[in-house]
Amino acid sequence: MKISNFLNHPYLRLFFIALFCILIAINFFTISTKTVEQVKNLDKKFLEPGFEFAGLRKDLKGIPKAGYLSEKNQTAENQDGRFMMAQYMLAPTVLDLNNPNHRYLILDCTQPKAAIYLLEKTNAKPIAVTPFGKILAERKP
Repeated sequence: MKISNFLNHPYLRLFFIALFCILIAINFFTISTKTVEQVKNLDKKFLEPGFEFAGLRKDLKGIPKAGYLSEKNQTAENQDGRFMMAQYMLAPTVLDLNNPNHRYLILDCTQPKAAIYLLEKTNAKPIAVTPFGKILAERKP
């Protein structure tokens, strides 16, 4: 029996079509259940704006105002949104952009050298550091 005659058998075609449909159904079921599982296990804190500042919230409890410093030259009109996200996450503490005169300071630096420079310049000590490198510092009196 030739292979071409074997593939022309009507039941064999039906078998391969059914097998193909079953494999597609299994793959679809597996993918959909894994996707639902990932969405359920998604950490909601990473969906909130300013989540990288969330680790400082407990340390700022009861503190009405804090300064916000960055190595970038930011103004209220020209900033990348991190200041607003920090203000959102750390409310009710009011953050004062580019004001190093507060007792407590939030340092948002991308480079450790810049953070060390700002700590020395403001005569402050770090109190808390988030896993994202955001620093809460206290100025020495």
